[in-house]
Amino acid sequence: MDANPGCILVVLEPGVERQSVLDKAVRIAAGSRASLRLFCCSHDPRLAARLMLSPASLSAARAACLGRHRDWLESIAVPLRDKGHRVETEAVWDAPLHAGILTEVGLARPGLVMKGSGWQESAMRRLFSHADWRLMQSCPVPVLLTRETDWPMQARVAAAVDPGHPGDPAAVLDHAILSLAERFAAWTGASASVVHAYMPMDRAMLAAAAAGMGLSAPSGPAGEEMRRAAGEAVHELLAGHALPPGAVRLVEGAAVDVLPAWCTENGIDVLVAGVVSRSRLAEAIVGSTAERLLERVSCDLLVVRGPLA
Repeated sequence: MDANPGCILVVLEPGVERQSVLDKAVRIAAGSRASLRLFCCSHDPRLAARLMLSPASLSAARAACLGRHRDWLESIAVPLRDKGHRVETEAVWDAPLHAGILTEVGLARPGLVMKGSGWQESAMRRLFSHADWRLMQSCPVPVLLTRETDWPMQARVAAAVDPGHPGDPAAVLDHAILSLAERFAAWTGASASVVHAYMPMDRAMLAAAAAGMGLSAPSGPAGEEMRRAAGEAVHELLAGHALPPGAVRLVEGAAVDVLPAWCTENGIDVLVAGVVSRSRLAEAIVGSTAERLLERVSCDLLVVRGPLA
């Protein structure tokens, strides 16, 4: 990702007037001098059935729906243009939602995709939620999935790294996470930190796990040695990055178990995480840590994809 995202693709939920993802996109655009592309992917299942409508009537109904959504997007864009922002709008008819977004990514080539993500129980929200993890799996550019909470004047961003991950032996993904967190902090004026959730397991514990035996974290010198090794691994990652060593935080436990509470306790507004790309078969079998974090963290989640595992 370039230092300037160039264009930010903002996915808006049709007809919902107040969406915090838009406010956050405007803030990033102001800090990075990026343009905004407001995007709406329309699809009404009632207009997909052809039993009750002739082809001409069906086409006219879809065109009317798209016209309303384009007018709505323009009503949002005009005040932003008046304030000096470069804003384009686009509404398309496509389904499923993630496919429409990915097609637009291929056409518009944004440097960042932003989309609201929440838990409201509605048919449209469930459609949006399903698209979240599909975007995390497939989007070639970073994706910022936002909650409906506003960022404070000085937001807090944390980069979740995992040195030694078997799917990323060269730490390509970790460096991408750190760079993205640095840039996000520069765009928004946020303070940045680095967090590593590590599992304190030595060779004996791994052998016990393979044998099906119960595990307990080592204490005393052994536990301290593992914590020190985890800290050294993270500090090695920071070489060449602007983040200071004092910004590193170590948390003991599996990332999906401990990071949600850590983010809440430390007032984190945006957690930057990585997705290790997998083959189609692996994607069908195993969910990534970032995908599981999406279900548990209450803060925004900024995701970047790494190399194929």
